[in-house]
Amino acid sequence: MAKLDFYFDYNCPWCYLAAFTVRELAAEGVAIDYHVWKMPEDATPPPKPEGYMEAAGLKLRELREQLNVKLSSPIQKETIPALTATKVASAMGKAEAFVEAAFRAHWGDKQDISEESLLVQIAAEIGLDADKFQSALRDGSGRAAMEADLQKARELNIDTIPSYLNGGMRLLIHHFEDMPTLEQLRQLAQTE
Repeated sequence: MAKLDFYFDYNCPWCYLAAFTVRELAAEGVAIDYHVWKMPEDATPPPKPEGYMEAAGLKLRELREQLNVKLSSPIQKETIPALTATKVASAMGKAEAFVEAAFRAHWGDKQDISEESLLVQIAAEIGLDADKFQSALRDGSGRAAMEADLQKARELNIDTIPSYLNGGMRLLIHHFEDMPTLEQLRQLAQTE
């Protein structure tokens, strides 16, 4: 069976755009396992080459138009609550829908995904029981699952996002020019 592990953080616009490609793979029957990731507090990201930000902005606009999606700067940067909620939604069988809706809220609608009330609203909109979701958010299981993802990422030496893994094969994106095509991800998902 084709499968793919997808590591992401809601703060990353490249992950937002990658989620659309991942969704296409899921529609083709690829089993997607959504893993949350956060830059470790003690890590220093490598410096970007001169002109990177301008070129990245142009590429984001190009991809936004290609995919026909709204993409605007988020109103806040704290994503731990949303990452925790993602693991709750995943345990309830709705990871894909939750990830898509949270990304859209953050990048498309400029909503504050650090607010519990919004996360519960998103859960209800994708068909989850709001009360059960909120209880699960507060019981610590989502936080533990998020911490497990972060620990696994450290063990796998994942130092960037988006990242895609299948067994021993991996594709870690350090530069927007390396964003994979649907076909590249399809081949990675087929690798055993």
